[in-house]
Parts: sequence; C-alpha cells; structure tokens
Amino acid sequence: MKTIFIVISRGTLVRNILRNKCFDILKNNSNLRIVLLFNNIFNTEPPKYLEEEFGGPNIFLEFVPNKFKNRYERLFNSFTRFLVYTKSSIMVMQNKIEAIRKTNKITVYLMRGMFFVLSKINFLKTLARWITVRFFQDDSLSIYFEKYKPDLVFSTFILSNLDVGILKQAKKRGIKTVSMPKSWDNLDKLLFIVDPDIFLVQNKEMKEETKKYQHSKGEIKVVGFPQFDRYAMGNFLSKDEYCERKGFDSALPILFLGSEGKWSAGDELIFRDIIALRDNGLIPQCNILMRPHFSDAKPPKYAEFESVKNVYVDNKFRHSDFFTDNWDPTKEDYEDFVNSLYHCNIMLTFASTLAIDASCFDKPVILIDYGVKYGESEKTAAKMYDTGHFEQITSEKATFSAPTKEDVARGINMYLKNNEIQREERQRLRRKMCGELDGKAGERIAKIILEFINK
Repeated sequence: MKTIFIVISRGTLVRNILRNKCFDILKNNSNLRIVLLFNNIFNTEPPKYLEEEFGGPNIFLEFVPNKFKNRYERLFNSFTRFLVYTKSSIMVMQNKIEAIRKTNKITVYLMRGMFFVLSKINFLKTLARWITVRFFQDDSLSIYFEKYKPDLVFSTFILSNLDVGILKQAKKRGIKTVSMPKSWDNLDKLLFIVDPDIFLVQNKEMKEETKKYQHSKGEIKVVGFPQFDRYAMGNFLSKDEYCERKGFDSALPILFLGSEGKWSAGDELIFRDIIALRDNGLIPQCNILMRPHFSDAKPPKYAEFESVKNVYVDNKFRHSDFFTDNWDPTKEDYEDFVNSLYHCNIMLTFASTLAIDASCFDKPVILIDYGVKYGESEKTAAKMYDTGHFEQITSEKATFSAPTKEDVARGINMYLKNNEIQREERQRLRRKMCGELDGKAGERIAKIILEFINK
C-alpha cells in the first residue's frame, strides 16, 4: 500500500479537490492510504464535520498547527518572492496593506527597479529554490513524514506556507511531489519557492506563464479547473424552482452582482446605484442576486438590501472560522451557486474569477471600473484590470467595461435587449481560459497522481 499526502490550506481547496471526483477516485483505490494535512492556521479546534465527511478506513486527517517562519526565512522570502516581476507582482508590492503601512513610495520604486533586472536572471530562481530546501526546513513537519512515510506529496496551493513546508520536507527526503496553483491568477504574481516534480495547471495560458515567469524545471501538465467540472454535468433547477427559492419573480431577468470582497471595498454603493437604476426605470425591471465575496460575507454585509423587493443577498453559504479564506462551502452551497450562474442573464463584477465562471455559461459580463478601493489605495478596480493575469480576459474583448454608473446602465440595457452580442468572443474566452470544460479535470488530476506514484 502506498501513501499520499494531500495538503489543504483553504476552504476553497476542500471544494476544488476533496468535494470532487479527484478525491473520490483516490480514496476508492484500495492500494492507497491518504493523509489529509489541513492547515490549522488559527490553531483552533478543528470542525468535526471534516472528519465525518472525509475520514475513512484508508484516510487519516492531521490538523497541522500554524508556525511562523523565523526572521531569516521571512527576510529571504521577502526578497525572492519578487524574482517574478510583472504588472501583477507590482500591484502586490504596492497595494498590500502591510507594504502601504511600512514602505514609502521611494522604497517601492527602488524595489521595482531592482527586481525588474533580477527577475530576468533565471539562475537566481534556481539558486533561491536550492537555498530554501537546503537551509530553511521546518523540522516540526518531519513528524508527519516519520509517522506515515509518504510515497508522494500532492500540494494543492503552491504558494501556501504549509504547502511550501511540506514540499521542502519531501524534496529533502527524495519523495515524489505534485503541486498546482490555487487559482488561475497566481503564477505571474510571486515566485513559487519549491519546484515540484509535476506541476498541474488549469489551462494552456498558465502553462506558458509557468515557463515564462517561474522557470520551472518540473513537468507541466494541463488538467483544467476541477471546480468547473460541475458546470458540464447539466441537471440544473428550472427557473421557476430557482426563483421560488430566492423569492424572485420568474418572469423577470436576473442580474448577478458579484463582490470582490476587500479588493472592492465600497461596492455596496455601486450596488445601491444599480437598484436605483431599476427602480427609476433606467433599466428594465429585474431580479438582483447580490453575492458578497466569501472572504467578507458574514452578516450584516449588505443587510440594507435584505428587504428590497426582488433582491436576494446570497450569503447563506457555510462560513468558516477554521480556514483563512473564511468559508467551506457544502455541496449544496455549490449547487446553489452553479444554478445562480446558469439562470442569471448578466454578471456584473470587478476583476474577479466570476468573469470566467460566467463565460462557462455564455453569460454577458459587465466589469465595473469605478468607485471601489483596497486599503488606502484609490481606484483599485482600474489597477486590477491592468494586471497581467486579468489582461488575459480583457484582451479577448468578451466583456463590457463600465467606468461610470451611466455605462453600467448602458451595458445592462444592451445585453438584456440582445444577449447574442459578443457571443463569439465569450466562446473564445471560454476555450482559452477553461480548456476542454468536459467535467473531467478531477479525473485527470487523479490519473496523473496514480500514474506517477506507481512509476
């Protein structure tokens, strides 16, 4: 029997990997023992439902206490992370709250100039990875390797601290490693400091990004988005049943207003504008689904809209104080989200993955480009659209940019009148960003892991 470690550091990854066919295939293999390593980031009592849902005869759960890196490793990481230098990493450098509070603008510009040069020296990326494995090991993690003696480590978020610590221990011991990014927007932001044997990416664009920015020496395989597998399976609610659950008028179209959480602070003012456009007859009568970002969704978020007619505040999914992203959606939660995508007529959001989700269902997308900020940084929306990763979306011209309230109204009226506008561009965007979208991404991940562990 062979043993696999699966590292889980976010509730998002429970959804993507464990509540997916990928995990079903692995756990039903009688020749495998699976150890789920959950990051206990806040060092609190783990939720009992995780053991109840995922435990089994050949499955073991370990809740790994959070441990802060020593000052030398923190200093080393703060230097090496920007050996990937792009528009996206510049935004990380300039807009992280910690950087705003501790670093003046002159220092930021000096750092930009330095990393513009250093990021082009690929040998430094290789050297940084060698140093981190050789000199910055977290020996507190060795107990899990000594206890279970894994044959393979599957890291589900290449940039998380726990994933990095486990990967470093695996590299030190010569254990096979497979890793992947948490999402499509990670690879042009920061250097991943451990290079796995196999790196799984969600689309071909990300494969090229990995080659270009990360200088990875491992094998890169395209697998698709496992969280999108459900989109290809059909079997959605009827509109009447969906609208009955939300208290909507089934004769009216549905606008999906998707927040970007802390990145779009102040978006409730924009959502208020959209309701006013409807109520003043500047856009057609419609239902409005208002979804807070999962990281910032606890009531009373958008409480002022709860009693507005044909408005539903979609914050009923399971919140979590255990995971750092503050949520852990149940299968029912995700079914509800998928049906919201299927039945909406227009997606209105910011620089969000929701633009890709909507393209999977051929839904028009309006990208709001005004009125929000992150921390002390004004005009955040415009800056986010200028990042390298989001330009992959905007470059296809499959979305409508709305830099004013009047443009929001114009976009809504345009798409409700004719939803065929930009259909060809949306299909091109879907092929580019979502790959095959055949419902088999989870199967591909499991197949690669099984083939590699038995090689």
